[in-house]
Amino acid sequence: MKIVYFGSLKTKFIKTGIERYVKWLKPYERLSLLELKSGGDVNREQVENIQKKERELLFKSLKSETLIVLDEAGDDMTSVEFASFIEKSRINSKELLFAIGGYTGFHTDVKKKAVKTISLSKMTFTHEMALLLLIEQIYRSMKILNGEKYHY
Repeated sequence: MKIVYFGSLKTKFIKTGIERYVKWLKPYERLSLLELKSGGDVNREQVENIQKKERELLFKSLKSETLIVLDEAGDDMTSVEFASFIEKSRINSKELLFAIGGYTGFHTDVKKKAVKTISLSKMTFTHEMALLLLIEQIYRSMKILNGEKYHY
C-alpha cells in the first residue's frame, strides 16, 4: 500500500503518531509514504493552476496501482466497511495508492481517474491530520481483517 500526500509534515505530534502507526503496521502491511511538493500558493496563483500542477505530480507517481482519493465529498464508511473495501480491492489490484490532496483539493481529472473516493469525515482536516487518520484506519483495518480486537 502507498499513500501520496501534498505538502510537508511540520507538526511534531502528528509526525510521531504517523511513525507509531507505520511501525505497528509492519507485521500486517508494507506501507510507503510519498510526500509531493504543493502546487503553489493561492495568494499568487489560481486554484486551477495549483490543482493542475498537483495532478501532474500525482499522475507521474502513479504506476499500476489502484488510485483511491480522499475527499470530503467522497463516500462515508465505517471502519468495518473500509476494511472490507481494502480486502476486495487487494484481490483485484497489485497495490493500492491512497491520495491526499493539498489545501486546494484535487483537480477533477484526478477524481475521474480514481477507482474510489472516500471521505474521512464531513469535517475538513489538514493534510497532516488526514494522513494520520488514514494510517490509523488502515491499521484498524488490518486488525479487523486478521480477526483481532480493534476497539480499545
